[in-house]
Amino acid sequence: DEMAAMRGSGALCGLVSQAASRALGSSFASSSSAAVVTAGPHLLGEARLESFGPFTSFARGATKKAGGTSRNGRDSNPKFLGVKKFGGESVIPGNIIVRQRGTKFHPGQHVGMGRDHTIYSLATGQVKFWTETGAQGKKPRKYISVVPGEDRSKKRRNIARHRAIAEGHLV
Repeated sequence: DEMAAMRGSGALCGLVSQAASRALGSSFASSSSAAVVTAGPHLLGEARLESFGPFTSFARGATKKAGGTSRNGRDSNPKFLGVKKFGGESVIPGNIIVRQRGTKFHPGQHVGMGRDHTIYSLATGQVKFWTETGAQGKKPRKYISVVPGEDRSKKRRNIARHRAIAEGHLV
């Protein structure tokens, strides 16, 4: 049979056109006729030739199921919060000591607090963290202060430079 030969070779177009010409035959010209030819499931997808009156259309079904949508797949940018200068470190005015959300640390002496609760230095000196116990039943507060003094990192650099000059390495 011609249909069996075409099915075996996978000739979808030949199968549809042969079957369509047989099904439609001479009734193609009449507007009241309707014919539907469907290829079997052995082919990729499902193919139909539909004819309603003088209009003929070929529809081929999807060969892949529609994929779902993902509900994950988004992330926020990092905020880089936390302690930037630890206890005992030297700071100069304007140095950020802590970036935080809310007041985990409260400002002490010689420090300021920005509107996003960032604590920064107002004086040159060393950072000091300390805790003050509140009234009965209240959580103790953590404070950050700057103990005024000279910038120790500059002092260390100057000492190293003076030694080098004294030993004759620098002129």
